[in-house]
Amino acid sequence: MPIIRKKSSSAKRVQSVRQVSNFEELNDVNIESVGNAQDGHVLVYDASIDKFVLVDPDVVLSTSVQDSDLPDDFISQLEGELDLGEIQIDVLDGGGF
Repeated sequence: MPIIRKKSSSAKRVQSVRQVSNFEELNDVNIESVGNAQDGHVLVYDASIDKFVLVDPDVVLSTSVQDSDLPDDFISQLEGELDLGEIQIDVLDGGGF
């Protein structure tokens, strides 16, 4: 006797219910490799590629002051959190210019 099957009219969709365990498994994150070179980097959104990427925090800070002005709320927060009396000027490193 032949087997007769009903033709399915819709394609079955399979969705993973397993939780994401690291950034590389997310579709909107573009991290090619993570190693010592990326230690200390921050995750930021890159609108040009519509993904999150790792960026050196120095680049983030340099970009934020390209117009020579920091947001007033950022300055206010720094003033509130920093106690200038606790900073030892003899070991303060201003970086290279």
